[in-house]
Amino acid sequence: MAETREPASTPASEERPTRRPWRRSLYLVLAIIAAVVTYAYAFEKTDVNLDAIKDERRQESLFSVLRALAQPDLLTYESTETIADLEFMVPCPAGGFTPGPIEGEHDFSVEPECAEPRDQVVVTGTGFGSNEQVRVFFVPPNGTELRVADLRTDSNGSFEETIRLPNRPDDAIQTIRVKSEQPVGSIFSPVFVTDAEGERVRSPRWSQNAVDTLDKIIETVFLAFLATTAGTLIAIPLSFFAAKNLMRDVTIPAFQLGLALIGIPVGVFLGLGASGYARNLVETLPESAWAHGVVVLALAWVTLTLLRIAVPQPGTTRPRRVRIVAALAAGIAILIAGQSLAEAARHAGTWFVANTAGLDFLGNFVATLGEILATAFGLFAAIAGAAVVALVGSKFGYAVGKRVSSGVSTILTVIAMAVAGAIVALGVGRVVTWLYQLDNIRATVTIPAIVGALIGGLLAWRGLARGQLGAGIGVYYLARTVFNTLRSIEPLVMVIVFVIWVGLGAFAGALALGLHTIAALTKLYSEQVESINTGPLEAVRATGATRLQTVVYGVVPQIVAPYISFTMYRWDINVRMSTIIGFGGGGGIGFLLQQNIGLLRYRSAAAQMLAIAIVVASMDYISSRLRERYT
Repeated sequence: MAETREPASTPASEERPTRRPWRRSLYLVLAIIAAVVTYAYAFEKTDVNLDAIKDERRQESLFSVLRALAQPDLLTYESTETIADLEFMVPCPAGGFTPGPIEGEHDFSVEPECAEPRDQVVVTGTGFGSNEQVRVFFVPPNGTELRVADLRTDSNGSFEETIRLPNRPDDAIQTIRVKSEQPVGSIFSPVFVTDAEGERVRSPRWSQNAVDTLDKIIETVFLAFLATTAGTLIAIPLSFFAAKNLMRDVTIPAFQLGLALIGIPVGVFLGLGASGYARNLVETLPESAWAHGVVVLALAWVTLTLLRIAVPQPGTTRPRRVRIVAALAAGIAILIAGQSLAEAARHAGTWFVANTAGLDFLGNFVATLGEILATAFGLFAAIAGAAVVALVGSKFGYAVGKRVSSGVSTILTVIAMAVAGAIVALGVGRVVTWLYQLDNIRATVTIPAIVGALIGGLLAWRGLARGQLGAGIGVYYLARTVFNTLRSIEPLVMVIVFVIWVGLGAFAGALALGLHTIAALTKLYSEQVESINTGPLEAVRATGATRLQTVVYGVVPQIVAPYISFTMYRWDINVRMSTIIGFGGGGGIGFLLQQNIGLLRYRSAAAQMLAIAIVVASMDYISSRLRERYT
């Protein structure tokens, strides 16, 4: 007897009713309607007008510009000019007019042979050279040449052009003049001729526009190079502060944070003071590059000796106070050596300029580098002073927190954070006062200090409740906000500001591109840090490594290749962007391009466009090869 099986039960998911097909169709129709309405509104806002495209005058202007762009002004020819004249009457005399024979080397005719002012006539020529430049003039009795047409002959050496006569009526016989120019020599067979000044020159030869274009495109490449290298050096360390995965776990007790924030302005003040003292001390030395060089070498030896004392060596024990004093002395020696090195560079550069011919740019570079070093060491002193005093304040807060009761610790924490908040708010108030030139103590000092103290107190209570404050995440959001703001400002706007500061030229362009490069690369670098593999990071941390060691051994090996790729790509971007900032006075080939476009010299502008295209294509090829080699 055959077994009867129960039919399999239908899954619950299959028992549910499917979505009705008409709903899907309705959603599709509504989406299409929404898209049509959106594009219709976009057309309205962008003034899409196809009638303008069909306008014959616009088409003729477009064709004229395209033809000019297709003939970049790269070569200049010496040429021979031929002239042919034909008598003409404006207006027609009673009984008509028959012109005399053509005077000149070419044959052309005008129909009709006389006409009224502003009438149109047809000029037809034959026997000219193929693709020859021809200009047609109307010459009244006073001999003034009024150009009425500028054209080229066809492959057979002929032309036919309709011209409009000027409003120059006269009873005397006037003239229609045709001038043609025949270039001497060709690209493949250049010749040497005597020019108008009697000098022997080559024809054809590079035009002045080609020479200017070459000079400016070289300036553009190096402008972008300086902006990229300087921006990269600054963006690399800043990118670690803008990486969330590195800053998320940076926490600190509120009392230590308050003392550290209080110590930052104190450290900046002490650092700037130490830098000024070092500079004044160096200025008392003899004004000689050799003297300053000897000082630098001596201080370098002293600094190394002090650092050996400050950094504990295996098998040696030195009192902590001795190591602290040695570290401070090494810092002062570094400041004096830095300022002395800057002075040595200034004097060496000045001597090089005065005693070498043709290499003065090297001397100027060394002298300018000395000025940059002097400023950089002052900035370094301010940052180092802020870091040292903030660290001392944090250590002091840790020591005090261990020795006082919880009640006293709470009171000290609130006071420290309130004072820190007031200091930060006063700093913001000073910036607002400077920007808006306010003279209201209550609005710029009293109210900001009170508000800042209240915010600091609230953060203190939050820190006491949690035990720690996320200082790292605060630094992350602050860094991101600053860099996003800088990236949102176009370099063309930045260069306008820098042109006002340092004047027209490539220096303003380099500063604008450098600032934008810092913001852009910091974002790219930090996002690369955020996407690293956490395994090596956790392995390094498990060994008890410090935060700096974690970054050096767990982060850096993973980001070297993408950092190189981003940097090369940014150089490519800066080359292209430098052509734009030239419109704002930032130097480079963009400045020359703007001038030629403004003067409607499209053939000259075409040469600059060609140079830009060649450089960008070359940069892309070089970048791709370098990425293949190093990434």
